[in-house]
Amino acid sequence: MTTINNFRNPKCLGYFSLLLLGPVLLLSATGVFAQGINEQVTVVGSYEPSIPDVSKINISPAPSESEVKLPVISYNILPVRQEVTLSPEEIPAVKLVGEPRKTLLRNYVRAGFGNYTTPYAEFWANSLRSKSHSLGVHLKHLSSSGGIKDFPISSNSENLAELQGRRFLDEHTLSAGISFKRNVVHHYGFDPGDFELIMKDDQLKQHFNRFGASAGIQSNYSDNDRVNHKALLGFKNISDRFNTRESSVSLLASADKRFEVLDFTDEQQIGLDARLEFTGFKDSTLSQTSTIVSLKPYIGTTFNEYTLRAGIDLSFQGDSVSKAYLFPFAEARLSIVDEALGVYAGITGGLERKGFDRLAAENPFIQSVLPLRYTREKFIFYGGASARAGKRFNFYASFRAGMVDNAVFFVNDFSAEPYNRFTLVYDDGSMVAGRLEAEFVSVEKIRIKAFAAFEKWDLKHEEKAWHKPGTTLGAEAAYNLGDKILARATVTAAGKQYALLSGSETSGRTYETVKGYTDLSFAFEYRYTRQLSAFLNLNNVLGSRQYYWHNYPGYRFNLLGGIAYSF
Repeated sequence: MTTINNFRNPKCLGYFSLLLLGPVLLLSATGVFAQGINEQVTVVGSYEPSIPDVSKINISPAPSESEVKLPVISYNILPVRQEVTLSPEEIPAVKLVGEPRKTLLRNYVRAGFGNYTTPYAEFWANSLRSKSHSLGVHLKHLSSSGGIKDFPISSNSENLAELQGRRFLDEHTLSAGISFKRNVVHHYGFDPGDFELIMKDDQLKQHFNRFGASAGIQSNYSDNDRVNHKALLGFKNISDRFNTRESSVSLLASADKRFEVLDFTDEQQIGLDARLEFTGFKDSTLSQTSTIVSLKPYIGTTFNEYTLRAGIDLSFQGDSVSKAYLFPFAEARLSIVDEALGVYAGITGGLERKGFDRLAAENPFIQSVLPLRYTREKFIFYGGASARAGKRFNFYASFRAGMVDNAVFFVNDFSAEPYNRFTLVYDDGSMVAGRLEAEFVSVEKIRIKAFAAFEKWDLKHEEKAWHKPGTTLGAEAAYNLGDKILARATVTAAGKQYALLSGSETSGRTYETVKGYTDLSFAFEYRYTRQLSAFLNLNNVLGSRQYYWHNYPGYRFNLLGGIAYSF
């Protein structure tokens, strides 16, 4: 029996349907024509399905051989400028919240009193904030009338009045000032028991009247291509009780310009410093004039961490004899660590004349008749360094060494008793001096500073550098407690010095060693309010007898207290 399973082929399905439909139709017909006959027919046979051959169309499509020609197209590009507009969005301003501007007070006064009958008063008045000008007044009085044991009257006083102002223009600043100072001292540097002299207090009195005035102009250009310049014209006059007078007119001027010509340096600078000093001096024996003119052209450059500057100093001396001197100068600076470590070194020289004004300011016990000369620094080599360690420690060092002609020294005048006044001696020689400083700062509350200085001379004729201490040591400590209590301590230790007593260069000389001294002082201030405060100064706390000049001791322990007020 054959089972047909190929029902899914449509041709087979057709044939199979005919085979089944035939007997059915035959049986149906038999049933119609022969009622009552019931027969069952079973067809048994093999089935061999087959697929007849079909005719296929064997035609391959062929592409069309028609040629299509594209037309030639010509065109032109017309440039059109595109207008671009920028409309940035508005950025709102940042609101800074800062401290309110402090109210400035125009006036400040200090007044006090101390032992040795020492009245003190000082006053300042200044203009407030202004973009156009500033003006200030300063007045001061300090005097003492106390005595020193075993010495004559030693009272002294200092009086000062000065007015200064500045005018701020767009590109310049104008300045002017006027001052008057009167100092009074007594020549008490002797023991009355050593001389058979009767000297009244008025015979020992000396006063110095100083008058000064100045006017200047300085450029404030922000453009480095312009010529920076400044000039200061000054006038000074001094007179004493013994009809010695000195008047001087000085002009200091400078100009410089920065430019870029050399490629291997950041910038170059060319400049000129000029100095003119005319002095007229008159004492009881003579009158003389002197003139110094100094021109210092220079050129400088800066590249990377190096700064170089070099030039010449052409100086002219004019009095009874005119002379000209040429001093080369040069300086180099090196910044090893920016704002932390730097060194510098240079050579220089120059000509100066210490007049009566400067000498009396240094030593008020000098004679009124003095031999005044020019001092010439032939060759001076100098150098120094500055260093910062963290935010607390600062260090400084400097030194000078060179040859000096006509270096000036103070010696007692032994031409007239009681030898209580000083005159001058000059000598040529070499000098070496240096200074070391160290500083500690702690957030503006604690500040400690210490220094050590030395000075050594090798002179041609003089045995010693008279009244020049070889060493000086010092320290200062300040403490600020909440801007309420301020305290400061200062200690200074000066080494020994030498004073010429008698003799000449040919007959032999004798000299005396002036012992060194240590000065310890304290200063306190208590601020009751921002405007009102009290102060107390304690000087020479150790009570030692300090000799600044031969036979001239200073006061022992002394104090000065008072109040200060701002308004």
